[in-house]
Amino acid sequence: MQPPQDPFRGENAYQPQQARQPQWTQVPFPGQMNYGQSAYPQPGQVPPPAQLRPEVNGVPPQPAYQPAPQQEAGPAPFTQTQQMPLPQQVPQQAYQPPKTGMPGQKKSNNRTMYVVLTVAVLIFAAVVIIRMVAPDQVNFAHVAASSLSARYTGDAVVVRNETVYTQDGVSQIDYEVEEGAFVKRGEAVATVYSSGFSAKEWTTLNNYRTQIKEKQKQLMADAASDAKMLNLMSQVTERAMEVQRLVQGTPGSLIRQEELLSQVILDRQVYMKQKYNEDQKLIRLYDDENTQLQRISSWTKQYAPNTDGLVSFYTDGFENAVNMNTYNSFSPTQVRKIYQGNVPETDTQVSRKAVSIYRVVRQEPWVVLMLCNEMEWTPVEGRTYKLLIESFDNTVVEATVESFTRSGGELLVRLLVYDTGELPNVLYMRSCKVQLGESVNSLSVPSRAIYLREGKKGVVMTTQGGEYWTGVEVINDDGQTAHIIPENPGALYEGVRVRLF
Repeated sequence: MQPPQDPFRGENAYQPQQARQPQWTQVPFPGQMNYGQSAYPQPGQVPPPAQLRPEVNGVPPQPAYQPAPQQEAGPAPFTQTQQMPLPQQVPQQAYQPPKTGMPGQKKSNNRTMYVVLTVAVLIFAAVVIIRMVAPDQVNFAHVAASSLSARYTGDAVVVRNETVYTQDGVSQIDYEVEEGAFVKRGEAVATVYSSGFSAKEWTTLNNYRTQIKEKQKQLMADAASDAKMLNLMSQVTERAMEVQRLVQGTPGSLIRQEELLSQVILDRQVYMKQKYNEDQKLIRLYDDENTQLQRISSWTKQYAPNTDGLVSFYTDGFENAVNMNTYNSFSPTQVRKIYQGNVPETDTQVSRKAVSIYRVVRQEPWVVLMLCNEMEWTPVEGRTYKLLIESFDNTVVEATVESFTRSGGELLVRLLVYDTGELPNVLYMRSCKVQLGESVNSLSVPSRAIYLREGKKGVVMTTQGGEYWTGVEVINDDGQTAHIIPENPGALYEGVRVRLF
């Protein structure tokens, strides 16, 4: 009778209790393999241990199962029951080839592609949900309040409403007013002596006046009993001493004291003419002085302006060519030459012998011709900016864009200044550096909200009553946000919903 076969092994699974031993399976190392046989076990067969293999030990193969020897009948002596473990299936270890140093072939990993596809699907789903749930956030926007600030720099030429007075053949000028003073129409400004006037005439006049002073001193010394004369002489002395103290540093108005001193001296001279009107020598000296003054006056001419304004005795030669009547005709190239100091040609003929006596600057609006460095800027005509005129004492005024011209690689902006109170600061200025600042309170919308209708820019408002188009002025648009000023502020204001395109 054959013992039952183990279905998982090719050997007899049944052995007597005394001979049952655990079975071990050993996979030979690669160095012990016989390359004439297959290293892998056949199905249902467990290779023999390495020490029993005939090709290794050189001994004949032994059967894997040997029956136990026959024993006499009768019950076996039992001393202790020992439960042996049931036979288990020994896991078979697959053969692993030796490492060669070359990287093996890696399996393709599509995990990244799956993640990307998943994210794309989620984003698409989110966009669809947003469009379905909140369409206002995509197709509409709301008007917001904003402010726009910018600064532009450049070179500039100052143009004033001024008139210069000249005369040919001038030998001497006596000014009647102070430099920069305000004068009225018809007020004497200067006395001009022609070229035929000789200095000898002044010498003769001064001789007569010196003799008059000596005669007056003699008469005043003899008038010890004249109380009025003594009073006038005392006033002259006090005023003279007051002027001296002011010169030495005492607080007060020196100009006012000078006026008071001149008036007291004049009063004294008038009194002496009246008191000593019978003194023949003094009368003769007065007549000689008057005759000489009349002789000198034949060589002189007095100048008075025909308008009110600020007077100045300094000129730069541009007054007849660059003024309020000509500035609009200058191109950017011509303004650049003026800035460099070149006087433009004019139809007004001025004699080479002409001498500038003075000029009067009218207190009227004046102009700044600005050559802007930012060529891409487009000024808005009629808009007012802050203009900084750089000099030793910087001047800031409000300037309005009158017009602009872009040609010859230059941007010329004509700025009109209405602040006449700043004229004294630019009275002697022709070329200068300027900065133009802009700060505008405006509204802002996305650039997609700007809609062009019949060549005009505007936005479409969405209200409960429907959609309405209204015109706007776009003062700046960077491609994302547009700063606008509405034509009808009552209809378009902060918070109004507008359509996006």
